[in-house]
Amino acid sequence: MASDIKIVPLGAGQDVGRSCILVSMAGKNIMFDCGMHMGYQDDRRFPDFSYICQPGGATDVIDCLIISHFHLDHCGSLPYFTEKFGYNGPLIMTAPTRAIAPLLLEDYRKITVDRYGETDFFTTQQIKTCIKKVRTIRVHETIQVDADISVKCYYAGHVLGAGMFLVKVGSQSVLYTGDYNMTPDRHLGCAWVDRCNPTVLISESTYATTIR
Repeated sequence: MASDIKIVPLGAGQDVGRSCILVSMAGKNIMFDCGMHMGYQDDRRFPDFSYICQPGGATDVIDCLIISHFHLDHCGSLPYFTEKFGYNGPLIMTAPTRAIAPLLLEDYRKITVDRYGETDFFTTQQIKTCIKKVRTIRVHETIQVDADISVKCYYAGHVLGAGMFLVKVGSQSVLYTGDYNMTPDRHLGCAWVDRCNPTVLISESTYATTIR
């Protein structure tokens, strides 16, 4: 019998910002997104990483970290998590996300540190070190993270490089949408996923009451 799947929102459980979802299944811990809450100027802007580990011990807890797209509410805490909490494990995102995310991270660092004088924040070098750890994935590509974990990326629309991710561990699977768009525009198509049967679907719900 398959073990239970445990889902813990470390951020964005009941608000918009600091998206960070921890999924535990079949003995593996998968983290989806690592965002920043733009409305706070203290530790509340970060996901509650203390729930899973102390600084320096993240790699011992997390088996894989996936970033859905480059918006800061989904990737803004990434250098903080990799450099302060010491995560050096698999870090997966699309190539456009890898290219654009450090630009937004550096811009936000300049505003936070240079303009507002924050001191407990990540540095330019930490952003560069963090991004070097990324393993890119293409849309519709499936990669084997380790002997047990596989990750497939689907097209999400929303912004350039945004992905939805199907993660399988043994007989269990989770489909995580991140932000997606079902209405094509002049630049991007609508989200698409093939016929799959995930054990759990985790979907964004910012406009849950709006028919799109």
